[in-house]
This record gives sequence, structure tokens and C-alpha cells, in this order.
Amino acid sequence: MNTTFASCVAVLVSCTAVQAQEAGDMSVGLGVSTFGGNLEASYVINEQFRVRGALMGGFSYEDSGSEPGDGSYEFDASLGGFAVLADYYPTQSGWRVSGGLFLSNTDFTGVAEASAANPIEIDGTEYTSGSVTTKSEFNNTVAPVLTTGYDLHFADNWTFSSEIGAIFIGGVDLSAKSDDATLQAEIDSSDDYAEARDDADDLNIYPYLSLGLAYRF
Repeated sequence: MNTTFASCVAVLVSCTAVQAQEAGDMSVGLGVSTFGGNLEASYVINEQFRVRGALMGGFSYEDSGSEPGDGSYEFDASLGGFAVLADYYPTQSGWRVSGGLFLSNTDFTGVAEASAANPIEIDGTEYTSGSVTTKSEFNNTVAPVLTTGYDLHFADNWTFSSEIGAIFIGGVDLSAKSDDATLQAEIDSSDDYAEARDDADDLNIYPYLSLGLAYRF
């Protein structure tokens, strides 16, 4: 058993070492992440440093309908952005630590329309006219990123990579606007709305996970 385990480890280490990155290597890859799909490109500066750009997105969600107290609603969510990262390989292996910046175009938007059949309820009061538009987006549209990951080089110039880390979004900006003055005044004085904004503002970190496959040339 010990001999088999040692042999497996030796094969993995050998596979990574034989195909280790060299200065001037470039790669392009595709993957999935907590933002949807990933399209990445990288350039190797030397054995320990690499620069990388990643275009993320494609995850979106739309819904519509009506709920008691919420009126007739439409909801649209989209995740995405662009990251610029520097990768540091501290050991002679595929393990890396990365840092950089993330430029976000992530937002969540909802529109609720009040009617006699489907009123909007705020703090126990029902409203049968007017609309409310809610919007959520990261406070830091340009946010620091810190991750760690591993690159497994195999076959001819192929790399499988995994990554985990955090994007420091600085909280979520939640807003609610109405075309009706009475509704807007009620929203502005609502304890539930104030609490929801405080809770959203406390969400300082967005988790980042990714898996990808790249070709080096």
C-alpha cells in the first residue's frame, strides 16, 4: 500500500515538473467559476511569476410573477467581470498564490408593480398603485482579489487548474426607488429596508472558486 501511494505521488510530481512553465510561455484556457464561465490568458515571466487576465460571466437569472405583498414583479440577476492577476509560485511545484484586481459588472435588479389585485406591502401597509425598483451591486466596482490554487501540467502542453479565494467587494449597495412619492417616503422610513441595507453592506467578501483547462504554447 505504501509503495503504491509513493508511486502515485512520484508520478504526479514528475508530471508537474516535466511540464513546468518556462519564461515566455503563454496559455489560453476555458473554465467555470462562481461567476459562470471563464476565459483566461496568461504569460509566464519566469519560473516563479506569471501574469493572467480572466474574463468571467455568463451566469444570469430572470424571473417574473406575482406574490402576496410583492405585487407583480420582474427580476434579473447577472454575474460577471474581468480580473487581472499576478501569480507567484513559491515552490518548485504547481502551487501558487495570486493577487490582483477584479472589475465588476455584477448586478441584481427587480421591478415590482402594485395593483388592486397584487398590492405591495411595506411595514404592514398595502399599496395598490405605483412601482418599486430595487438594485444591488458591489460597493467596490474595482475590488482586490486574493486566491490560491494549483496547476497540474499533463500530456503535451495541457494544464488543469483549480483555484479558491476571495474578492473584497466592500459590501453590497442595496437601493429601492419608487415612481410614487408616498411609496418612496414609506420605503425611506421603513425599518425593514434600513435593516436590509445594513445587512447587505456587511457582505464584504464574495467567494471565488474556479476550475479550468488551458493549453500552453
